[in-house]
Amino acid sequence: MHPSPSRPTTARDSEQGIALVMAIFFTLLVVGITVTGSLLLRAHQTKTKVSFVAHGQSVQFAKSGLTEALGWLRKQTAQPVTVIDPQLDTSASPPVIDTIDEDIGIVREFEITNSIWGRYEVWKQWDADPVSTRLPWRQQMQCADISDLRGNLSPGSIWRLRCIGYVYRLVDDTVPFDQAPNQILGREIAEVEARRLALQPPGQAALCTRNGNGLSVGTRGRLLGGSTAAGAYYLNGTGSPSVSGTGSACTGTPGQSAATTYDDSFESVFGVSQTELAGMADYYITNTADFPSTVPVDTLVVCNTGITFTSTQPLRGTGVVAIVGNTTIDVGSYSAFSGLLYVQGNLTMREPSEIQGAVVVTGTVTVLGASDYATVTYDDGILNHLRQELGTYRMSSAVTRRFARDD
Repeated sequence: MHPSPSRPTTARDSEQGIALVMAIFFTLLVVGITVTGSLLLRAHQTKTKVSFVAHGQSVQFAKSGLTEALGWLRKQTAQPVTVIDPQLDTSASPPVIDTIDEDIGIVREFEITNSIWGRYEVWKQWDADPVSTRLPWRQQMQCADISDLRGNLSPGSIWRLRCIGYVYRLVDDTVPFDQAPNQILGREIAEVEARRLALQPPGQAALCTRNGNGLSVGTRGRLLGGSTAAGAYYLNGTGSPSVSGTGSACTGTPGQSAATTYDDSFESVFGVSQTELAGMADYYITNTADFPSTVPVDTLVVCNTGITFTSTQPLRGTGVVAIVGNTTIDVGSYSAFSGLLYVQGNLTMREPSEIQGAVVVTGTVTVLGASDYATVTYDDGILNHLRQELGTYRMSSAVTRRFARDD
């Protein structure tokens, strides 16, 4: 037996050297990928944060400025507002602080964090601005009364509001926010239209209907105008209402009034179109099941479908309800509503039910009781209250972003 020869060590050493090189290579590769991924993630986070500061927060500040401008319009004692002129008077008692810069308009500033601040500006019209260099910018950005452009409405009925939202880094508070060493990080401009609701029925009456011959007041049906309004108001030459049956009534000053001109359109009654009214509504209903069980106090409900009010879904509450479609207040619903009811369609009102305020119907109307009454009572106090609360300025369009020249 001869011992087998030993294997050479040169090949084994060579293989171990290659394995070590490959291990180092793959280690470097993995580490490189990990570091690169971490750097990319951090860069993305930084970019997202900068984008949020530059655009997201500045958009929110611009929207906040529009909200304050709307609130300022609502708070003015003289309505409608024909001039936007916020005041700054710290010596008054109590102080008047509508703004921090009355030369511009409505201006507010807020600290976000550390040296980062937010600001919004709602520019007023001031053609005599003594700073000539900012006048072109003012003329771009200023709020404008566009009532005449929207159909010869009374001045102040519709305002176009614009607001500029800023996010900036405050380095030196002794110089303006937009001058070095301070730095603007983001700027956005938002715009919206604000309108007043007219809430003006065609005539002063418990019930207004276009066609006199289409109004029927039967047994225990009542239209009560009182000492200041008619029971029924309708277009002259369209026939006369039918009032008959035990306990039926159409009384007022006068009981029935025929007008030579009559306009029950959305534009005439509310001062806005049907589409615009829907955009201003607190509740926009397309499914009758979604109609609020009780209309919340001083709210606007637009129902874009016909509806039947029943004992399980009565018409109750206080506000303005506009219904596009035939409407029925059914027997036994026990409906009790205060405000303005507008029906683009036909209305059938059965007992027991009561509406205080005013009703406007474009189609036929039947008011009929039996064992109990179905009653519409004119109430000028309720209507005036709604004009004060709901007739104030409301946003009538979506808030949109706007771009401007840097003149």
